[in-house]
Amino acid sequence: MMINSSGIKSLFFLLLSFPGFALFCQAQEEWPDFMEQFPDYLEISLQVQNETGDILFQQHSDKSIPSASIIKIPILIALMEKVENEAVNLDSLYTLQASDKVGGAGEMQHLPEGSRLTFRYLAEEMIRISDNTATNILIRTIGMDYIQQWLSKHGYKATQLNRFMMDFKAIEAGRQNYTSSKEINEILLNLWNGAWLKEASKEEIMHWLKGCADNSTIPSRLPTDTIVAHKTGTLDYVRGDAGLILGDKPLILSVFVENFQSMEEAEAAIGKITLKAYTDFGR
Repeated sequence: MMINSSGIKSLFFLLLSFPGFALFCQAQEEWPDFMEQFPDYLEISLQVQNETGDILFQQHSDKSIPSASIIKIPILIALMEKVENEAVNLDSLYTLQASDKVGGAGEMQHLPEGSRLTFRYLAEEMIRISDNTATNILIRTIGMDYIQQWLSKHGYKATQLNRFMMDFKAIEAGRQNYTSSKEINEILLNLWNGAWLKEASKEEIMHWLKGCADNSTIPSRLPTDTIVAHKTGTLDYVRGDAGLILGDKPLILSVFVENFQSMEEAEAAIGKITLKAYTDFGR
């Protein structure tokens, strides 16, 4: 059936007559003004989508940014692909070596050498408290090349795993891990919609992401009963968070803040952006 221009115009005005649609359009129009509240020196990259992939708002979403620990999301997905292919068993035990231990986030660096840990525990700790020792063990188990090939195979160019956690020599040599709000959103969207993994694997990942203990960014201003599945990332020069807000209308949101004067300033910006996204689009 063909619809002429007058018919399209009539349909548009019919949609506008529904209060929900009109409010939705008004909310989208308000976002540029809303973003002007933040200081000009703050560099904010973000993308908000609904569960069908519609972009509700974006700003500098293509910008390539040092990913910090948000790179642990695709590492987790690659791990579960290995589990489905029976190359890794989550219940198998790994023996912790002194050479595995690195600083930064996590408690495994303080465990005695020879501790026996399941790969399920390693995956959980990588997300729950962003354990860097656990992450590096998983990268070695999966294979850094495998993870990077997985990203390339699915068309991700901005998202790159080029180094282990806490590898400062690699950073000095120019090897950094990167992502963009657009790509990490797409990765989360495909995870949510079951593009790559079986339902059981997806649910396992969602369980781990819901257990992220860092609630100072996306969850910080949401109603306390709101379920959030997310992973934060922190460097001296980047504060970010990416995840799913599972309200009445699920949202996928990634926000990165750079050039902040304090970590609290960056976290407050992410919290304000999240609350507006949830208020406008998630209820």
